[in-house]
Amino acid sequence: MPALDGIRAIAAIFVVLFHLHVGFSRGDSGVDIFFVLSGFLITSILMRGARQGRIDFAKFYWGRALRLLPVYFAVMAVAVAIAVAWHLGGSTLRGALFSFLYVSNWAAGSGEGLGLLTHTWSLSIEEQFYLVWPLALIGIVTVSRGNGRKAAIGVGVLTVLAYLALLACWFGGTSTTFAWNFTPARGMELLVGCSLALVVSEFKGVRLPGAAWHLPDILGLASVAGLIAIANVQPHSEWFEMLVEWPLVAGVTALLILVCLNRDAKVTQRALSLGPLTTVGKMSYGLYLWHFPVFFVIDASIGLEHWSAKLLAMGIVAAIVPLSYRFIEQPFLRLKSSGTPNAVRQRMAAVLGRTGLRHVPTE
Repeated sequence: MPALDGIRAIAAIFVVLFHLHVGFSRGDSGVDIFFVLSGFLITSILMRGARQGRIDFAKFYWGRALRLLPVYFAVMAVAVAIAVAWHLGGSTLRGALFSFLYVSNWAAGSGEGLGLLTHTWSLSIEEQFYLVWPLALIGIVTVSRGNGRKAAIGVGVLTVLAYLALLACWFGGTSTTFAWNFTPARGMELLVGCSLALVVSEFKGVRLPGAAWHLPDILGLASVAGLIAIANVQPHSEWFEMLVEWPLVAGVTALLILVCLNRDAKVTQRALSLGPLTTVGKMSYGLYLWHFPVFFVIDASIGLEHWSAKLLAMGIVAAIVPLSYRFIEQPFLRLKSSGTPNAVRQRMAAVLGRTGLRHVPTE
């Protein structure tokens, strides 16, 4: 849906402007939006397979690999090359190792510097989610005996538990750096999106009331305005941001996604489906990956305080991202339509066959 690409674009723009130091003092909330949207989309993909009677793990993980890994490895390679050539320190080299293993959030949480790859902490959390969530969802669907409402309640309980994990960090005196990167705590935002996907799947879409009074559009536009406002308000403290703003952004994002699924919210959908927004949304993954190393290098070289440096940084990013999308991302995305190679299926079957999860029936 083009409107969901619009939400992606908003999230990416928040993060980019935050790192560019152009307002958006809370622009990192774009990552919170990404988490909710990721949870919703991944669960929707899995539930589509469940409605067909089984979840094909090989197809799912092959699709994720084609979508995520090519440009991810390209950015890591370029970051390492720049760090070596420009003598930017060993933090980027360590960051590349942690990023390759998808544990950079745990490294960052322990105080480890990641250099040009500092921003990969969020991608590590998402990859950990991709590895665990399909199996967890199967367990929830199995325990609920295919009852969508019970499954949604089960995921809702997990969401509450994830928030309690964050509260435990607060009461236990855990450092904010650790809590910020703590996978279970961040799981709260991902699980909000997962819960929404299960509700939408169970009820075959949820239609908001009040179409005659344009209530869906009022809620949608208010949600966008609310997210922009939150992104521009200096947080009271890091704990306030985590304990209050994280669930607030997650809830508002879930509402905005729900509005985008309603045919009565025509104004919101048209606004979020504007050409420039959907273009940025489709390239948002590459934009997120490439912008930080570029900003890092410019900041280390000439600083990012002046507008000339900011415009130079944005110009470089604006040139790299479309090329990356065209020549790195799209060729691999086209492979998704050709199906999962037999070698991948056989290997996945060998790994999952020991647990009986080669193709998990859901009916």
